Amino acid sequence: MEQLRKAGPNERRCIVRQALGYYRTLVVGGIYTLEGPSDDLPLRSVLTKALKHCVALHPILSACILGEETEAPCFARPAILILDDHIEILDAQLSRNVSEEKRLIKLVLAQTNDHVFTDCDRVPPWKIFVLPLLAEDQRGTSRYLLFFGYYHSHGDGKSGLAFHKTLIQGLRNVHRNDSPYDDDPKLTSPKTPLLPTLEMAGRLPISWTYLLSPLLGAYLPSFIASALGIRASATPAADDQWVGRDTFFNAHDYRTRLEIISIDKAHVQKILQACRKHDVKFTGFLHQVIVQALSKELPEERAGCFVSQTAVDLRSHLNGISDDDMALCPTAYYELFARTAEMSTSKSDGFWSAARSTTKRLAQCASTLNDQPVGLLAYLRNMYPWTRGQVGKRRECSYELSNIMSFNPGSPKPEKGWNIESMIFSQPANITSGCLNFNIVSMYHGNLSIVISWQGGALDVQDEHVFAENLGAFIAQSLGSVDES
Repeated sequence: MEQLRKAGPNERRCIVRQALGYYRTLVVGGIYTLEGPSDDLPLRSVLTKALKHCVALHPILSACILGEETEAPCFARPAILILDDHIEILDAQLSRNVSEEKRLIKLVLAQTNDHVFTDCDRVPPWKIFVLPLLAEDQRGTSRYLLFFGYYHSHGDGKSGLAFHKTLIQGLRNVHRNDSPYDDDPKLTSPKTPLLPTLEMAGRLPISWTYLLSPLLGAYLPSFIASALGIRASATPAADDQWVGRDTFFNAHDYRTRLEIISIDKAHVQKILQACRKHDVKFTGFLHQVIVQALSKELPEERAGCFVSQTAVDLRSHLNGISDDDMALCPTAYYELFARTAEMSTSKSDGFWSAARSTTKRLAQCASTLNDQPVGLLAYLRNMYPWTRGQVGKRRECSYELSNIMSFNPGSPKPEKGWNIESMIFSQPANITSGCLNFNIVSMYHGNLSIVISWQGGALDVQDEHVFAENLGAFIAQSLGSVDES
């Protein structure tokens, strides 16, 4: 086993969460199509050849984790990868209509989010889960639900898009005469070094004023800290914010629950045109829609305001890491939103003004490496006690929003062969974060999907499924009613 490098602070945070069972499998997937006659090679052979292309381009895919139970884990590389360990082909399922297919996708997605990778010290924690989709009228097109499941230590959400970009390239090149890959599941590991950590690729300067508030807040008696306006956290807070139940964990009852929203291409284009007209980015726009939906579903006495956490990608500031790389590069932006009385799906001037304010603040956060919350992790030496200590506490935020943007496979779409019809992105139940996750991805010039995910039992509402369905219905109606004019 070749040792590669130590895990960086943010990677350590993810490794500790994984080892404790507080956060399981991140999923970025899509519906893949094969136009024309079925491939003359077995599906597993085709996938094996394509995965060899992915492993060659993404060094982290050949990396195991040594010492994950310690405060000093590191990445290492086995001499041989067995790709059969990274492919799971599920039994084909028949869907008679779109709603049946959606229920099937939701079921398999939740199961994949809850997957636990074992033996991470010898097998890299990632796998593709492939479900052949059968329809009553195939018309010469084979369709496959293909999920890339991986531990967060091995990449962020955008890393999933980078993986799929290389996978579709690999699939399209399977039959090329000059392809360097065969279908032997045994693969000699590449010699390519790992990409640098976030902290190595870009300095994360922390000012004394930014550092001292959470540091002092953690050690001062609460009555002194409160009097000085000091908190043991970098997030905003209010007494009347909605945060669901206090954090809890039971490994046997860990369940990811999901609701899926799909927005068609025509409506996506209308939304983007309306956002451009009002000088707003889609993420800022969606925050306002979510706040409206939550305000509608939750009574005022339980939800006076909402604190959001938004994942912000720092790749543009990092040396040696691009959008096409698998890496762990996010920081977080936090904002407190007052409850809104505006429940109509129509958009007022106030709606657009609030969305514009969030857009500007997100842009400001993304414009610098200075005083980023992720930079505080470098000062946290004992990650295990700190992480365990989060259980049983009040949650710091109401929801997390992660928009990994648009997936563009790059090369022109061929008339026949392998293509991607749609994309989906989902985080597992996150024990120590906000009780709801909104996970967004779209196809380039195509449909958009939003997955609402949460830990079963965390929402503290009478019926979680009805609550999530109502949120999804409001969001879908709100997005579908946008007029670009």
